[in-house]
Amino acid sequence: MLHNISRLTLIGLCAISLTFSGCSYIPWIGDDESEEDLAFEQEFGDENASEFDEEQQASSDEDGFFADDESGGVSDDSGFDDSGFDDPEDSGSGGGGFASVNQSAGSNELRTDVETLQAQQEALITRVRELQEIIQTMEPRLTAAQTQLENSMGGVTGQAAEIQPEIERLKSEVSQLNQEISRLKTKEGAMSMASASRSTSRTHSRASRGGSRLPAAYTQALNAYRSGDFDGSILQFQEFSQKSPPSHLKDNILFWIGSNYFKLDMYDDAIAQFQSVIDNYPRGNKVHDSRFMLGVSYFKKGDRGRALDILEAALKTNPPGEVRDKIQKQLMEIK
Repeated sequence: MLHNISRLTLIGLCAISLTFSGCSYIPWIGDDESEEDLAFEQEFGDENASEFDEEQQASSDEDGFFADDESGGVSDDSGFDDSGFDDPEDSGSGGGGFASVNQSAGSNELRTDVETLQAQQEALITRVRELQEIIQTMEPRLTAAQTQLENSMGGVTGQAAEIQPEIERLKSEVSQLNQEISRLKTKEGAMSMASASRSTSRTHSRASRGGSRLPAAYTQALNAYRSGDFDGSILQFQEFSQKSPPSHLKDNILFWIGSNYFKLDMYDDAIAQFQSVIDNYPRGNKVHDSRFMLGVSYFKKGDRGRALDILEAALKTNPPGEVRDKIQKQLMEIK
């Protein structure tokens, strides 16, 4: 019985060794201990030959399976195919059993990768469809917005085209008004010079009717004013006024001194001279001119209201035609 158990144990060990390592790893094949194992079997068999004949007969085939050949290897007659149990050093994959396991694991990993890629592809397809739906939803809105923008731009362009002729017309009117203003200024300057000339002529006429000529000092001071020497003209008129000038020239002296101050932008001094003519010589030949110059001096000084009052009052004093025209034009300019 013990012998039978030992035999089965050895058979199990051999089977395990063959399964995991191949025939080259059988404990008694190719080793020095193999003869001792076989001797142990023979000795153990001789002692129990009579008792275990049947067991030996049943296991004779198994003994033949593990019998030594002449070269110390497994017998070729056993019919055992050890192609699947090659030495790990001779096999490129470390053994057929492990290769099969590795191939199975690799196949599973490949299948998992394919399934992952398919899932990602399906997710991408779903996302693309969602984006297409969004684009299809927004496309009408974009088209409507573009159409509205084009219509708005078209409207602005049309309005600009309609306004352009009006702008050109206004430009033309402004140009004409500027020309008219320039013409009026030129005419006003000419009329002022003519008025001064006529005033001088009347002065000379009165002097002639009085049977006397204008004093040289008076004529010299007036010529200085006309030549633009306003400071010199003021000094000369002041010197002449201190030498007992003719009475009919006293208002003229004050008027021309005031005119010199006006040219020098000394409006307060000019106002004092013109006001003196109005107050002291209300019947003199320079009273109407002094009222006009008084109003203009206040306007130049910046007192627009006082200027309007003086000029409007001057119109009511029935001034000569040339003085009236100047007053009316000045009122239009101030208003």
